[in-house]
Order: sequence, then structure tokens, then C-alpha cells
Amino acid sequence: MTDSPGRYPEPLNFILESLLSWIPRGEARLMSAACANDVWADRLKDKRVQSSAQLQGALVQKYFQDCRGEIETGDNGYFANMKGMMTMKYAPQEHPFLRRVIVNLPGNVKLKGLLGLKGDMKRRPLVILRLGIFSNVEDFKPERAWLMMLFEQSPFNVLMLENMSSADFIANNSQFSFGGYDEGIQNILVARLLADPSEPLSQLVGSVHIFGVSLGGQGVLFSSLLNKYNSPKQGALINSFTALCPVVDLKKTMESLTQGGVKSAFVDFWGRQRLRGLDQKIPSLVTYDSFAFLTKTISEIARTYHGGLSYVSSVHLPPGMSDGADFWGLNNFWKYYKQVEQPVLIYATQQDPAVPFELNSQLLQNKEIKIDSKNIRVVDLPQGVHCTLPIPYDWHTLTTLFQAYILSHSPEFKMTENSLEVELNDEEWKGFFDAGSKVQFEVQEPSKKSSFVTVEMRVENAQGKEKTMNLSLPLSQFDFRFLNPELSTSEQEMIVRWLNQNLRVRLKTQKGIPTLKATWPTAL
Repeated sequence: MTDSPGRYPEPLNFILESLLSWIPRGEARLMSAACANDVWADRLKDKRVQSSAQLQGALVQKYFQDCRGEIETGDNGYFANMKGMMTMKYAPQEHPFLRRVIVNLPGNVKLKGLLGLKGDMKRRPLVILRLGIFSNVEDFKPERAWLMMLFEQSPFNVLMLENMSSADFIANNSQFSFGGYDEGIQNILVARLLADPSEPLSQLVGSVHIFGVSLGGQGVLFSSLLNKYNSPKQGALINSFTALCPVVDLKKTMESLTQGGVKSAFVDFWGRQRLRGLDQKIPSLVTYDSFAFLTKTISEIARTYHGGLSYVSSVHLPPGMSDGADFWGLNNFWKYYKQVEQPVLIYATQQDPAVPFELNSQLLQNKEIKIDSKNIRVVDLPQGVHCTLPIPYDWHTLTTLFQAYILSHSPEFKMTENSLEVELNDEEWKGFFDAGSKVQFEVQEPSKKSSFVTVEMRVENAQGKEKTMNLSLPLSQFDFRFLNPELSTSEQEMIVRWLNQNLRVRLKTQKGIPTLKATWPTAL
């Protein structure tokens, strides 16, 4: 759109440009002591809590309830949520820290991915991010926020993988399917590759975690079950699972999307656009009734299904379950879900036209789907519309919660604290400080050739008087290794986001001298 400014008439062109202008910066909002992000993150990582998904989930639920007045943004309209998620400015394909990869799996299955590495050769938690319906690594607008949060603002390396319903998967593979059964098997196979000493990437992997969105979330849920039967004796193959608005009942969810009406017509049109070329894999799709493309696609996949595309006998299924031609039966794996240990945390919005809450996560929450396991906890949220959490909720809060949960299940990963202290004892500051003084900061985007970042500190005393000062923080002490002679636009924006998430500033008195202390964490 922005490449062809003359293509749209005014004022539509102006509207489109304004929609595309939002750059997520991840600033922290000013919170009360009771609702401070770091306080709740520390509680989530408390040893008395981290061993139980039920306790961790209950703690997150309580945070959203007790502090809703501070962490809710007020943007809860359907249009505001959709616009916000779809119009973030982000160019991952041009990002120097992200590289395209192809993961080759059994059955000649090829998965396209985007690999994010910090560049310092340290062992870190690695998060496998599974995209939602139709999304691939060239086009994943609804999931951009999660990549920013998990890679740019957190101490994790990330491997983002396409959804099997993406156009690229259709183009690169001779067979086609979708759903949690196939993607769950793929997740296990990918986790094995990441743990294989013969794979160079394994040297950077301290632990593996999976984070899935929407249709990609169902594969996360199934892989949490497979993890029990495919982990080595020395420990879990995958340490934790996070699912955002996941599909729980695939059949009922697909039926809800294709049952008729305006929503189904839109979804059908969207599906036709995103699944072009599928008729070459499923010849019967050459003809279909009006607005019935997706309906016929789903029924043909179920009818012609012969088993998991990536399934191999080395992937152990739960007792009583076997690979076969029952597409819907294999994707309804809940009767096998027993005594799973690794934690699964589900975030679901009560408003969800795409993956209806009452047909999916609520079934687990209300125990309508009966499972003999306590490792799953649903956090249901009143604000937001289908995975649009960064719009109605504070970005910094979400990042902190995701980060704390994954870190609580990464026992071997350690971080250290970097700090800079500045004594404020010259004439300019004399008599300014009092017991009520507080400080906030604003990160300035660095220039392309800069090796430092300027952070403006705004200090306010109890009388309401303000003073400002600047700190220069060295890029060499951050949690990334910047190797290019000039910073790209993506790197400049990433630095701002990283500092907004990780920098902490406070005022203290040392030997009677007011001192400003800045701290930020990096991996050991």
C-alpha cells in the first residue's frame, strides 16, 4: 500500500498511511506498587508456584482481575483490536537478527521458518513459535507482536514456523493437511533436532519451549501430550507450553467458521485467496458451490486423509492411539490426555468469533472435556478479540508475564545485572531531591552509526518540580551482538523496544548523596 501512494484516492490514502504508522515501542506504563509488573513476575517465578501450572495460571488470572484498572488500555472495540494487530510497523524479513530457514522432516515435509538468534553463542531458552491459520514467515501480520515480545524484548532465541495452512506450505509440499495432530508431531520432531548434538544449532539451546497462536495452538496442546512419551530419561524434551486462543475442538471450530452467514462468507473469501494452488493437491477443488470453497476443502482433506504427513514410528503416540485415516478422530486427542507433567498455560479471550471461547478453551476450563491431568490452566480475559491482547492490555505487562513463565521453566539459564550509577551532587541538583522524588525515562532511537543509546531521565520531586538529564548506555553491554558497521532500521527500533522492556531506573541515597541507578539484565 505505502509503495504506491497514488493508488488510492484521498482521504483513503491518508487513512491507510496513518494506519501503517504505528511502531510498537513497548513502553512501561506507570503502575502502582501493588500492580508493578516485576512484582508479579517474581511471584510467577517463585519456587513454591513454578512447579504447578494451576498455581501459575491462577496467579496470572488474579493479576488481570486485581489490576485491570492499570493494565487495561481501554481499546476494546472489535475494529480497534483488529486494526491495531494488523497495522503494526515491522519488517522481519529485513531484520539482521532474523534469517529464513527450511526444516526438513520425515515424509519429505518442508517447513519454512524464521530463526532469531542473539548472536552471542550463549545457551539460551529457545521458543518455537507456531503461527495461526494461513500465516507463513513472509506474511504473519497477526503474530508480529509475539515475535517482538519473545525475541526482541526477552532473553530467548526464537524459531518461528509457518502454519500448515499457509500458501508456502502448500507450494513446497506434495501433500496437504492441517490441524493439531500433524503440527504436534512436527513440534516433537523439531524439538528433537534442536536437542541433537550433531546439529550445530543445538549448541545454543539450553531448553525448548513452544508458543502457539490460534490454529497453531492446537499443535501446541497435542505436543504437550506427545512430550510425555517422547522425552529422554534425563529430562523433558520440551519444558513449557503456551497457547493463545488455541483451537481445542477442531471439528466444531471449523463448522462454526463455515456454517453460513456473513462471517462464513468472509472466511471463505479469505481462504480462497490464501489457499491458491491447493486445487493442484486436491483436484476435486476445481469445482465448488458459491462461498463453499473452505467447506469443501475441509471435507476433502478429511475424506482423503491417510495419516500424519510427518509421522514416523519413532514418534511414540499415547497408548491406544495409532496413526491412520481418521482425520477428526486424530485431532480429538483429549481422551488420551493423562498425567502430563510439563505445564500448559492458555490465554483466551471471551470474545472470539474465529475460535469461539465456548467451543474451545472454556471446555477445558469448565471440565466439559474431562482430562486426567492438572498441567493445563486457562486464563480467560474479558478484553480483546481473538489473540489481540497487545491492544486492550499493556504491552509491557504481557511481555513480562510471558517472559517470567518461560524463565520459571528454564532452570539452567542464568542472567546477570548490568548497572550504571550517577551521583547527582552538583549545584544543579542541590536541594532538589526529597523523599517523594521519582524518575521516569524515555529511550531515544539511536543513529545508524551510534554505539550508544541516549536515555532521557525525567526526575520529579514531591513539589512537582521537574528536571531532566541524559544517560548514554553502550550497545556492547546489551543482550545482542551488533556486528554490522551501521544499524538497520529494524535494529534501531528493536533497541528501543528492548530498553523499554528491560531497563530499570531508580533514585537512592548513598552516603547522603542522591544517586540515580540504571540496571538492565543480560544472559550469563
